[in-house]
Amino acid sequence: MRRNAISRAAGLAAALCTAIVGTGPAARSDEIRTSTMGNCSIALPDRDNQLNPYDFGRNPAYLISDFEDAWVRLAFSLSEDQGGLKRPYDPQLQNDARATFQGRKRLSDRQATAGFFRYERLWQREQRYSLEGDPYNDPFYLTDRTTGDLKHWGPVMAVDYSLRLGDRAAIGAGLDYEISTGLKDYYTRPEIVHNYARGNFGLILQPRRAWLVGFIVRPERLQNRTNFDKADEGYDNIIYRYSGDGIYEIRSFSSYTLKELGHGTELAVQNFVMTGRLGIGAALSYRYADNSIRYNITTPEEVGYWQDETVDFRLLARYTPRSFPIVFGLSGRTMNQDGWAKRPRFDRVLLYDNPIRLRSIGAGASWHVAPAKLTVAADYVLNSYDIEANDYGANAFREQEFVQNIGRLGVEYAAYDVYAVRAGVEVTDYLADRWLKLPVNTDRYRFSAGASYQMHWWRVEAELLYARNTTEASGYEDLQRRNLSGIVWFTRLER
Repeated sequence: MRRNAISRAAGLAAALCTAIVGTGPAARSDEIRTSTMGNCSIALPDRDNQLNPYDFGRNPAYLISDFEDAWVRLAFSLSEDQGGLKRPYDPQLQNDARATFQGRKRLSDRQATAGFFRYERLWQREQRYSLEGDPYNDPFYLTDRTTGDLKHWGPVMAVDYSLRLGDRAAIGAGLDYEISTGLKDYYTRPEIVHNYARGNFGLILQPRRAWLVGFIVRPERLQNRTNFDKADEGYDNIIYRYSGDGIYEIRSFSSYTLKELGHGTELAVQNFVMTGRLGIGAALSYRYADNSIRYNITTPEEVGYWQDETVDFRLLARYTPRSFPIVFGLSGRTMNQDGWAKRPRFDRVLLYDNPIRLRSIGAGASWHVAPAKLTVAADYVLNSYDIEANDYGANAFREQEFVQNIGRLGVEYAAYDVYAVRAGVEVTDYLADRWLKLPVNTDRYRFSAGASYQMHWWRVEAELLYARNTTEASGYEDLQRRNLSGIVWFTRLER
């Protein structure tokens, strides 16, 4: 219940450990080139994939130094995700439509700003039992005994501002905000109102010419409210209130309200050493968040409490040899995430325990073949996971240790600074599901293709993506899940 499914501003740790049941929509408009080239990112130089505190950690203070050209962008995207290879409460079919306006502008020699506004419609079709946008982000969830469609509508927006204080210092601030309303079209017809805000405050110091140190503070606040009114059929509403998979209460009422309040803070330290041919960036973050689930508005009763704590360290290094048009890259990550839940009426008994350990190493290379106007990039990432999902109320204890391999390959043909054609493939074996409710040996195959055309100060770009999840797990052999998505965007450069 921490966030509904249309949220995209989750913390660094949550983004990796959330289950990858589908493949999501096409690239965000600040990941255009890398997404189309198979998600290659370790060694592929790109204007939105540079080794600096803004692109590698979104420190708003560095935006003024990351600035190249002012631009505005309008983007439209569609995505469809469907298939039976899913967890029990995931929708059978999901459609996502977005319209995005994005821009970046220099206000003066010392100030710059960037931001976006996106309106989104998320349509979760054939949603079995679940009465939430995302029932798989903590152990508390609501169900009824019907299958219907859930539609979520609402805007998502973000803005960053940077101010250079001097030659060796800069500060920045930003805000992420989301609000949406979701409705189920069939009894019990809940209304789900989602509201999320996160601040983003940064500081950059430059002790030496090739050395940067960054500091980030991100407070966040979540409020979700689920309202039930008397059904049009004249029946009372009957819902099931779950605490884990084994403990539930059956509630019957004409009208009812669930409210969920969450607060959290993320603290991060960045360190970058950048010489002419070698760049090394490191980020260490700590995130704490808790969530209180309450019923009834007039006399709130807390029935669930969830706490999540994450320590995350990431490393990225790139080296460019003197005599070759090649960039080599190396990435690393270590993350410890601990989540646990209790019921306040039984606060001496642990309801749920969910520790996650991730160790990751990756390598990549990109080669620019100037005579042929080609750029070729390849990545390989090895992730080692240790995940436990201990549901004490259901007496269910799941544990998996597995190695995840990710291979990526991308190719781009660009001619005369006018047009470019791109394609890529990404293969992932053993998708990671935080709750271990998806077969651990589920594999994903992602194929992407796109093109861009520059006309004076306008650039038009497009991406088409197809992905398929498959598994050989017993009982799931004939099941798959497919995703088809596309995005087109128009960028106006201002120089």
